[in-house]
Amino acid sequence: MASMVADYSRRLNRFVPFEEKVLKADRDDRIAERMLKEAAQAQLLVALDERGEELDSRQLARTVSGWMNQGLQGVLMVIGGADGLPEEIKRKADRTIALSRMTLPHRMARLLLVEQLYRALCIIRNVPYQK
Repeated sequence: MASMVADYSRRLNRFVPFEEKVLKADRDDRIAERMLKEAAQAQLLVALDERGEELDSRQLARTVSGWMNQGLQGVLMVIGGADGLPEEIKRKADRTIALSRMTLPHRMARLLLVEQLYRALCIIRNVPYQK
């Protein structure tokens, strides 16, 4: 799955600057603190949670297009680990979106997110989706 995430990440970078950061839980388990530090740098914080708003691909494209039209340069989308997102992140989030109502493994959620972002940008730019 890592190679597929890397492939979609490269594709995304053709449209917009895209960076993936993976924060691993440390022995002190300060993951929420480190996520909040990353969030402080972002103009918009989007939490990915199965209880969030469900969007289809076209709705996600309209959402992303709106962010682009607002000139947002720093949109941070966060996926939780095995225990989900820390409550502090959920409270601070500007928006909460569901990739699925089902609980997804972290790696699968990362792949689904980058694929859907790529699909959204193809829709926005009116270019054929490259499989």
